[in-house]
Amino acid sequence: MLLRRITEHVKAQNWTAVALDFVIVVVGVFIGIQVSNWNDARGFAERERILIQELREEVVHNAAMAHAVGEGLTVGGDAARRILALIEREEPTCTGDCWPIIVDLMHASQWQRMLVNWTTYDELRREGLPRDRRIIEAVETYKNISHRGGVALETPPHYRALVRNMMPIAWQDAYWDACFVQSGGMEEYRHPCAPPPGELYIDPERVAQILAHPDIATTLREWTSVARVVGNTQTSALQEAASETLAAIDRREGMTP
Repeated sequence: MLLRRITEHVKAQNWTAVALDFVIVVVGVFIGIQVSNWNDARGFAERERILIQELREEVVHNAAMAHAVGEGLTVGGDAARRILALIEREEPTCTGDCWPIIVDLMHASQWQRMLVNWTTYDELRREGLPRDRRIIEAVETYKNISHRGGVALETPPHYRALVRNMMPIAWQDAYWDACFVQSGGMEEYRHPCAPPPGELYIDPERVAQILAHPDIATTLREWTSVARVVGNTQTSALQEAASETLAAIDRREGMTP
């Protein structure tokens, strides 16, 4: 329609009308491009908003997993120190109730890898997002702290295999039934931990043999030092980094002043 009108104006040599039609065409194209760019920008911003909300959930999940690992390491580290204190006595054995020693020996052997998921964050970075640099810096700080803990937990401690190879399977079964809980991918080590119902005989001499093994104390000292440091990091420094990351995300989303 517009092209036909322009043609008619050219034939009639109505140059004013031709110029006006040309301006209308240019303005129309410009507006069309701007509207398209605006729609693209709005879609891009909406995608960023959705991904950042998913990133928030990712940070919360990773922090919860780290806290659970940290608490488990703390329980194990404390148990290890009780065992070491017992070994340092002149007669390191139990005279009555041996169950708490079994629990501490097993608690001290607990170990987990640091499994974290940064799928959403990696997707954001591939797309040059987030545009808020504060979020990037906060996540990278969190990841650096988490990485150091992950490196320390990369391989299981020597004590773990040593003590479990020496301990009768009936004692281990009782421990897993009474003292270990797993829910939502997170492990919990109960302390104090009551023995399971039913009769469980624990031979004091067998306990004494485990405690007297020359490698028990040395491997336990090595592991408990790592467990305490990494455990404290997962439950304190890493949680602070997670809080700062969430605060940066919430500020970007306008959720806080």
